[in-house]
Amino acid sequence: MFGKLRPFVALFFLWLISAPLQAQTDAIAFADTAMLAPSLYRINKTYLISYFTDLPKVAVSPVYFTAKNWRNTALVVAGAGGLLLSDKKIYKLMNANRTEFSNNVAGVVEPFGNKYPPFIIGSMYLAGVLTKNRKMEHASLMTAKSLVFSTIFYTATKQVVRRRRPRFTEDPFDANSPFEGGREYTSFPSGHSNTVFTVATALAMEFRETKWVPPLVYTIATLTAVSRLYDNRHWSSDVYVGAAIGHFVTKALYKVEEKKARPRVYKLD
Repeated sequence: MFGKLRPFVALFFLWLISAPLQAQTDAIAFADTAMLAPSLYRINKTYLISYFTDLPKVAVSPVYFTAKNWRNTALVVAGAGGLLLSDKKIYKLMNANRTEFSNNVAGVVEPFGNKYPPFIIGSMYLAGVLTKNRKMEHASLMTAKSLVFSTIFYTATKQVVRRRRPRFTEDPFDANSPFEGGREYTSFPSGHSNTVFTVATALAMEFRETKWVPPLVYTIATLTAVSRLYDNRHWSSDVYVGAAIGHFVTKALYKVEEKKARPRVYKLD
């Protein structure tokens, strides 16, 4: 029964996030569109070139970290280390607490990590174009770019860290040499977690003025990530690091975009 609800879940989620976007667009309807245009993307040469110019900036963003950024990074690394040591215990805990209800919930939220994001992004873009909602159009394109960037980072990491998936072993330290091994050695980090947290972070950034949107998208993202543990597809540290990559790569991209939007100060001689 829950499996049949999946398309409706995606459509309902799309409607939920579209509502605040429309409200924001209405609020700025009387603004000067010429002033808004430079800060709102649409598919054109500028947007496409930004993929090549922004990716290096995101990659080197740690160079510009503040003390607070490094403290947060240390906490993330410490959290990953703690989960790495607890992976086997969490694996056993998940397998010992299976119910029909949790099976159904996992089945409903799992597609948010692979199938739904392209549908959600594409539908947002199409709706933005058809209704001339520039904010929605921009939000879809920013989410798409965030997803491309985070996917590059997590897939590269998978190729280097060839960790074996828990469905093939009970040893969380079972790994192969870099770039070697089949699909069973692609556990670290979790692609589903990366994808869903990338989309969730982008939507939370776009709709941060609507207070209920960030809790909603992060709750869905967390449930999706946990479903990967529940289905024995990943270890807990895989999920944690995948989510962290998606979240922080997206935040770094938005920081890059924020710098672009800042007015330049010219010195007068």
